Amino acid sequence: MALLLAATVTLTAAGGCSDGEPESAPLDRLAEARAALPDSIKQSGILITGTDPTFEPMTFKNGEKYAGLDIDLAEAVAGKLGLTTRWQTVSFGDLLDQVGQHKIDMSISSMFDRAERQKKVDFVNYLNAGTSIVVRKGAGDIGGMPGLCGRRVAAQPETVFVEMATAQKRDCGRKKLTVVLSNKPSADVRDGRADAALNDFPIAALDVEKMKTIELSGPQIEAIPYGMGIAKDRRALTSAVQTALYAMIDDGTYDALLAKWKVKEGALRTGAINGGA
Repeated sequence: MALLLAATVTLTAAGGCSDGEPESAPLDRLAEARAALPDSIKQSGILITGTDPTFEPMTFKNGEKYAGLDIDLAEAVAGKLGLTTRWQTVSFGDLLDQVGQHKIDMSISSMFDRAERQKKVDFVNYLNAGTSIVVRKGAGDIGGMPGLCGRRVAAQPETVFVEMATAQKRDCGRKKLTVVLSNKPSADVRDGRADAALNDFPIAALDVEKMKTIELSGPQIEAIPYGMGIAKDRRALTSAVQTALYAMIDDGTYDALLAKWKVKEGALRTGAINGGA
């Protein structure tokens, strides 16, 4: 009996618990993230964020005010870290270079997280989106990318859609595909300057809602995560942004923003870093 009692006391002591001993306080990941922020950001209290505001409903200008899911999400991330957001308009093709040069702290602009882009920056993934084909109403399902052969295809400059259309062009043989560079691809389809357009699903879906003479053709193609871009030599900032995103997912802020901008089908709760391909 005495041996059993001794064994019990030993196990209790080994467990590190006893009456009157305070329990360990839970880790405050957000506090750790704030403490690890680069000194320049901590001292200013500002997260300089770049976007190309031409991708409604993700990022656009409403008068002089920036608006869209990307804007709301970045401002919520900054808020979790005790920061405010200072926005800068940057052309899409210059965003990653400006991140790498620390001219901006972060980019967010409906940018797919792709392997080639990961060579320049690290991405914190926040939404899944595929490519949609937009056509004139009545054209129906043209059969995905091969169905673009023989058509004029509008795509925004310096986006992956130009690459996709150009790659498909090489496989079209005698049915010539013409790439039409455009800042408003869906409008070009509506106005007859193009036969089809390529764009992110959330943007294409909103265009179709606004322009009654165009429609989506077939299902989404190749769903890929969007990413917030951060310089590779600022890993603490990348980790802090990821931690803030996790906090938003946990407290419901993330889902509320997706519902507000009607993109709930793109929910991505992994918060992965460089999770694209």
